[in-house]
Amino acid sequence: MTSDSGPHELSFQPKLFANASQKKTVPIAELYKQLKKLSKELNGLEQETVDTQSLDAVTRQLLAPSLLRHKEPGVVAYVSCCIADILRLYAPEAPYSEDEIKAVFNVFIDQLQLLGDTDNQFFALREYLLTSLATVRTPALVAMQADAEDTISRFFTVLFGVVSTGQAHNMQMQILDVLQQLVEEPKTVPQDVIDVILLQFTRRRQQDNAAAHQLASDLATNTADILQKYIYQYFNDVIVSAGQAGTLDDLRAAHVLILELNRAAPGTLLNVVPQLEEELSVEDVDIRVLAISVLGEMFGEKGHTLAKRYEATWTAWKGRRADAAAAVRVEWVERAVALYQQQPQLARELNADVAAKLSDVDERVRVAACRSLGQLDMGTAVQGALGDDVVSALGERCKDRRAAVRAEAIVALATLYSQVVGELEQSTTVRRKWGGIPSTIFELRYINDPDIDSKVESIMTGAILNFAKIRDDREKCRRLLLVFDSLTPKAQNGFFSYMRRQRDAILMADTFLELCERSGDDAAVEQQQRALAAKLSAFFPDRVKLESSLAQLAGLRDTDVYAGLRQTMDVRSDIKTVRKCQKSALKRLASLAPNLLDTTAPLWKCAGLTTINRVLVPYLIENASASRQGPFHGAAVTLLNYTVEVFPEMLELSKDELFAVEGLQARDASAVEERLKLMVQFAKAVPNAVPRSTDLENRLAALVRSGTVAQAKRAAFVVTQMSGAADLCAALTGDVVDCLDDAKLERRAPAFAALSRFALHAPAAYATYAERISQFLVQMALTDAEAEANMDAGDAEWEAREQLSDMGLARVYAVKILAHWLAGMERSSVTREIVQMVMGTLRQLVRGSGFGRSAVTQHCVLVAASSMLKIAGRGHLERAVGVADGQSLALVVQDATFEVRSSFLLDKLVPALASRRVHARFIPLVFLAAHEVEPGVLDHVRHAVEQRLSQFRPTPGSPSLVESSLPRLLHILAHHPDWDDAEPLRTLELFAHYVDFYISCVCSAQNVSLLFCLAAKLKSARSKVQGGQQTQRLYVLSELAQFLLREKSKAANWPVNVYPGELQLPDDLFEMVDGTDQMRESYLDPEFVALRSKTSGSGAKRTRTKPKRVAKPSKKSRGKQPQVDSDSDAMDQVSDN
Repeated sequence: MTSDSGPHELSFQPKLFANASQKKTVPIAELYKQLKKLSKELNGLEQETVDTQSLDAVTRQLLAPSLLRHKEPGVVAYVSCCIADILRLYAPEAPYSEDEIKAVFNVFIDQLQLLGDTDNQFFALREYLLTSLATVRTPALVAMQADAEDTISRFFTVLFGVVSTGQAHNMQMQILDVLQQLVEEPKTVPQDVIDVILLQFTRRRQQDNAAAHQLASDLATNTADILQKYIYQYFNDVIVSAGQAGTLDDLRAAHVLILELNRAAPGTLLNVVPQLEEELSVEDVDIRVLAISVLGEMFGEKGHTLAKRYEATWTAWKGRRADAAAAVRVEWVERAVALYQQQPQLARELNADVAAKLSDVDERVRVAACRSLGQLDMGTAVQGALGDDVVSALGERCKDRRAAVRAEAIVALATLYSQVVGELEQSTTVRRKWGGIPSTIFELRYINDPDIDSKVESIMTGAILNFAKIRDDREKCRRLLLVFDSLTPKAQNGFFSYMRRQRDAILMADTFLELCERSGDDAAVEQQQRALAAKLSAFFPDRVKLESSLAQLAGLRDTDVYAGLRQTMDVRSDIKTVRKCQKSALKRLASLAPNLLDTTAPLWKCAGLTTINRVLVPYLIENASASRQGPFHGAAVTLLNYTVEVFPEMLELSKDELFAVEGLQARDASAVEERLKLMVQFAKAVPNAVPRSTDLENRLAALVRSGTVAQAKRAAFVVTQMSGAADLCAALTGDVVDCLDDAKLERRAPAFAALSRFALHAPAAYATYAERISQFLVQMALTDAEAEANMDAGDAEWEAREQLSDMGLARVYAVKILAHWLAGMERSSVTREIVQMVMGTLRQLVRGSGFGRSAVTQHCVLVAASSMLKIAGRGHLERAVGVADGQSLALVVQDATFEVRSSFLLDKLVPALASRRVHARFIPLVFLAAHEVEPGVLDHVRHAVEQRLSQFRPTPGSPSLVESSLPRLLHILAHHPDWDDAEPLRTLELFAHYVDFYISCVCSAQNVSLLFCLAAKLKSARSKVQGGQQTQRLYVLSELAQFLLREKSKAANWPVNVYPGELQLPDDLFEMVDGTDQMRESYLDPEFVALRSKTSGSGAKRTRTKPKRVAKPSKKSRGKQPQVDSDSDAMDQVSDN
């Protein structure tokens, strides 16, 4: 070695061979010694200061085959490191020929292939070799050779094979450096290299060697500008090949690679993205679907801005939402919805398009849109990105005509809600946007579809209430109130209807299971089982399968299953018990008959008491007892009121809390009134269950004596329902009678309200004072001199009852007391004089209905008409309300004041008919609403007729009560005061509308012949009421009904055949006569027939002839629409008036 100031020479000249031929090396021990010393000195030399001439001898010796192919791996490792150092020292030139360089690099590659064995004693040498190659950039020597493709390809194959997750990060970076040099230095990158790189992006390779995938990602990112054209060519070749071969397998694999490249090295796809854009418009649908899918995922990559960089591609992709192929639209909407999760800001642009796809003409697209929305994870960003129009459109799909779409939409909507429900109380924005979802779902009850109902029931306690994730019963109650409080009035009715549906299902299912427990070979029991199974199955989808499954369930005769299932619907079971019993019973059922699980599941979900449960009632009472300003006070009161009606037994389990005196001592009078109202409903639902205590009696007595009108009335009723409280009733009755004294006018209204309860529910206590006050009550009921003297020609504006003056209220309750006195009497106590007094008073009020009345008189008319129905509902008094009274009540249905006629019709008459509390002879009265001007009323009536009243039949197979009511309707019309013989055409046009309304509600292809026969039979009868003139009108109406029935049959293409059965007309209205002459004569005005036929044939819109009696709606009632509940039991509600 020279001095420090001159070039450094290699001082050690190793002796590596035994002779000059270099075919045999020195002994192995000596060889190792020589190579170690040589490697150490070469490693210490610097490129800038070395005398390369001193290296010539060693440089040639190291290429000897006896060294490069030595059988000892350590020798080859040392030799490789020495050659690497020589290449370092000679750089940038190489002391070898191209062939020698290839040979050397093949040895290098062999050594690098052993890098995976980190425990090998020569691992450090191979690591040194890798470091040298990376830092000196030696691979450039082979990369620049013209025919080095095989060597370069071998480098890639070996290094991607040895890289692993267990290696040091520094070593992985060195491997990356080597490969990057081999990409950057050649003029062209070999195709085999591209194949090896792309291989690392396959999903299987990612699973097998994540480090190789990461290495390929880093390499592709660092050399993206070089690899772009090769990757573009690769995919182009795949597309051409796929087109020629007619198979898409390779094309799909290529598109998967595109996705992986986009995630790892999006810069390599500069030319590929436009290629994908072209695929969006090719003829092949499968290729378009692939392009939609891949681009959709690429747009959604987090952190990427592909849509901004390729705006034309983004626009073209969005345009595929209207593709002619449904498969493309399905893929598009799935990817579009996924963007809400992946790129919320970008997805905001798609709200209108996604909403439109929810209404796509193809069912598959709608299903895909709903399902995709239901899979979203509702973080804050997603909530903000989803537009109101999308949420609204999803809600509309819950009513889709296709069951598959409905199911997906309901589940999706409920799933979205379940993720945000916890934020509703804290965020106004969240509440505004998502709080309406339960209303959308519960309003589906109005569709009255068993499939929808079962779907809603399955998610009610799951996604909506999510009780499974709430352990504390108080919090469960709070969640229930939170959901219920958000419901619209219509949705609340829907919720209540599901409660009633559950109650009905429980009653039938419990009876069915009870029969199963005691069934044997009893044919009668088996017949009951079959009848119940058929009736129960009608509530659910796939009725036939469920009925068959219930028959199989009965055949199991396993009492454990029956008892377990019955316990899930026992009102005494808490939610935890319901779930436990449900789980164990169904587990046993699965072991006995697994095929029954799926078919009967909707029934057990419906019947299981997991929504309204007894453990929630105390907390409902607690919230209802809180201040009216409490967040859920109103919701708790409403829920309790309905729970006591549907599941009164639940409140019976908590009646100590319900009847706690503390609840009646609140300073807020309205809170006391609401608690009393709940007590009243409980007492009505569960007779003889009101607890009795001295404190409670004293407090109720105090409310009767000094409370408000509502407090006195309700407290009086509760007292009457206490067992053994007859003495208290008598004492309180005496106290309130004393308020008739003019000196106590301020207490007259509350006293009369309480007295009306005692008259009906404690008749023995009232009887003592009846004669004393009856004439006073009659006089008061019929006299309102001061108010009537100040009346104009028209009606006074309607006022709610609580807004009336004390004297006005007293007059209203005077009417109620009289009516309740008669209605509450036992048969043995009723006298002709009492009936004449009470009914005479009521008739005077009802028949005086018309214009020119005070607001008080309007209420008196309503109460009088309602009382007539109540009296008619008492079996021993039913005939006290005669035919003429029926005519008068018919005119109340057409009262000039909307609130009077609608309250009587919807709140009194329809519920009374639906619950069969009054005779079917009152059914025709509902059709007098045909000319109603207020929207919603006719819908309610129509629904009641179609869903409930038309189901009533005296015997199976006989005409329904509604069908049989046609003669009664025509009889009422014949006596209607609007009939004007002087204007026959106008009269027929007016009365045709009544018959048309009846036909629209009742007539069908199955009963048109029956109705036609009933109408025709009137021409063989005459009216018993008022004689000839009305009989003549009856014949006109008979022919009118026949004409309109023919018209309907012709329009609907229904045959009208001769009815085969025997029909009888009501004998209280008609008497049969010889109808030969009437049958030959025509009574219907030909001009009406001609005019009607002309408008029917031309399709022209008929003008409506308005009746004289029905006035316009009052200002307060305009816009008010009665809610139409799809469950007919809604009409069974009993007013607390």
